[in-house]
Amino acid sequence: MVQLKQVRRDAPWSWLKAGWADLVRAPRVALGYGLVFVGLGVLVVAGLHAVGMTAAVPVLLSGFALIAPALAIGIYQVSRAFERGETPRFRVVVSRFPSRLSQIGFLSLLLVMLLLIWVRIAQFLLAAIAPDTPLTPGPFLEFALTDPGGLTLVVLGTLVGAVLAGTAFAMSALSFPMLVDQDVDAVTALVASFKAVIAQPFVMLTWAWLIAFMVALGSVFFLVGLAVTFPWIALATWHAYRDFAPSPEPSAVSA
Repeated sequence: MVQLKQVRRDAPWSWLKAGWADLVRAPRVALGYGLVFVGLGVLVVAGLHAVGMTAAVPVLLSGFALIAPALAIGIYQVSRAFERGETPRFRVVVSRFPSRLSQIGFLSLLLVMLLLIWVRIAQFLLAAIAPDTPLTPGPFLEFALTDPGGLTLVVLGTLVGAVLAGTAFAMSALSFPMLVDQDVDAVTALVASFKAVIAQPFVMLTWAWLIAFMVALGSVFFLVGLAVTFPWIALATWHAYRDFAPSPEPSAVSA
């Protein structure tokens, strides 16, 4: 259904380099786009802190990682504009909706469903293992690091989060840039993304770990770092898509 090119084993580093070059060429657009979502994240974190649920912030950050590919639609337009010899502008980036918007919406809904599943599982684990533990930072951190139940909660939460994050990555590694760039349906884009992960697992596992590291690094700096790492990852993802160059068979392309 979809043909992919073979990429080098060290390709993820080239994608990061190319993504950074695009970010440097259009810093106002890329960083401005990133700051919008960081601002929303700060508001949500502040809301959780205000109601005494600061311990739920890691769940929020994990959830952001699940749906971030869908939020990066505008960033992909930056690299695409450079390829067309255009100058990316923030107003154009946020208003130039891809023609396959319904297909992008469908894939976005799938990622949101993964996010909701993650939130429900996190709630279940908290209720089952730590029903009476305060969700304020100090007491919860002490419980998580010193109590056997807390350690169990951390291990199970990490394992579940890793499975869901891996699923989201396999779904979105190439699919969203492909829908922005090509006239294909969501199923074809999903097949291309999963095929890339299955065909070159070492490359894509390396890429997944780099993404996870950059998201974690951006989150450490009070979310502000995500204003840089989020658009950087998105721009690099576009170059990953270009490197694999997914080419659907004629039957897979919508008329």
